[in-house]
Amino acid sequence: MSKIPEDAIKCLDKGFVRLVDSMGGDNAIVQAARVSYGKGTSKVSQDRGLIRYLMRHRHTTPFEMVEFKFHCKMPIFVARQWVRHRTANINEYSLRYSEARDEFYLPNPDHIQFQSALNKQGRMGEVSDQLKHKVHKYFKEISDRSFEIYSELNNDGVARELARAILPVNLYTEWYWKNDLHNLLHFIGLRSDSHAQYEIRVFSDAMAESVKAVAPFAWEAYQDYAVSGLRFSRIEQSILEKQLPNRVVDDILEDIAYQITATLHVNKPRSESDIYPLYKKQGGLDSEEDFRLKWDSGEIQSGNVRELREFKEKLFSLKN
Repeated sequence: MSKIPEDAIKCLDKGFVRLVDSMGGDNAIVQAARVSYGKGTSKVSQDRGLIRYLMRHRHTTPFEMVEFKFHCKMPIFVARQWVRHRTANINEYSLRYSEARDEFYLPNPDHIQFQSALNKQGRMGEVSDQLKHKVHKYFKEISDRSFEIYSELNNDGVARELARAILPVNLYTEWYWKNDLHNLLHFIGLRSDSHAQYEIRVFSDAMAESVKAVAPFAWEAYQDYAVSGLRFSRIEQSILEKQLPNRVVDDILEDIAYQITATLHVNKPRSESDIYPLYKKQGGLDSEEDFRLKWDSGEIQSGNVRELREFKEKLFSLKN
């Protein structure tokens, strides 16, 4: 197994994630999406807007056109969680053909905690220094002793495929991992979540850095819609329909009319005399005098016209 390369992101005490290669980026996503419109059609939107539309409506196929290949080194117990994501191509260091190296994960004392009483898969609570020392000591003892036995069996000629069974799961392994952007984002969404195990979270966070660099528009859209966005179930929507007063919906619709107007004006500047009629066309209800007061305040933000209009339709559906 290799040491930490210079271009890698260090993870845990001896692990790393390194982007070996990538194919495509934001341009590959929009290229794949636009082929659906057929030859001779015009560009339907700017790249960023189209990527946000695709992410918002969960049109995932274009994101599969972008691929990442990583070289990763992690403890075996982390690899076994990682490999549950069965959407990648993997080639792992084999202990049948190669000898194990004396490289074991020893947890940082800051991450030694008690079993969570609320989450069967989690940990929580402050552990005493005495217990932390005990845990670290046992990790070190079992690692050293198991490798000593493994080396003895190996020197005696016992088959490596059998001798490896002596080794614990905090032994480091490594692999090459290739995956498309759609499935990689799904992986990051689960493994970078605060509820994920710390030891795999650091690897997921490291992989996320490569996504940000290679496909920044896609990463931004993923954060806005998948990570920070909200989706309502039928039951939740029914509660909103019953409990949300129409006056509140109307206030939000009025704000949207201003934002759509501002966005259209930014995209294609209008004369002063045309701005108020444009606002009325978006469903605005303010008088021209009130409109001018708000418009001249400079506090109206622009956004994405398509997104704002979709939000407007959703709000209309909530009105009693």
